[in-house]
Amino acid sequence: MTRRLGILTIVFVAVAATAAPAQTARTKRLMQEKLAHAQHILAALTTSNYGLLLKETQALKQVTQSPQWNELMTAELRPYTGDFLKALGDLTAAAERRDYDAAGASYGALTAACIGCHKHVMSSRIARAP
Repeated sequence: MTRRLGILTIVFVAVAATAAPAQTARTKRLMQEKLAHAQHILAALTTSNYGLLLKETQALKQVTQSPQWNELMTAELRPYTGDFLKALGDLTAAAERRDYDAAGASYGALTAACIGCHKHVMSSRIARAP
């Protein structure tokens, strides 16, 4: 029994080691930057700080224009990126108009776009795992 458990443990470790990594170091940095801006956007919304809101939406847009972001854009991720960019544009426009309700709704759409993409990537990795 102990020998069988040891063999199963070795097999499990070998399978886990060959599974696709959650993300590369480069992707992790980009996603952490995106998350930081999204958190600042939420802070700006909850304090009605439209100056910060504009600054952070513009900074987030810059992230989406980086070479690292473009490296991530596969054909299957483009629809998610389109949703994200539309929500970000709507959020920026709402911030410029100082439209609190529209900004809140756009932030919700922005977050939903992130979650949808991350869910897709997660599901894809699970499906590819040996």
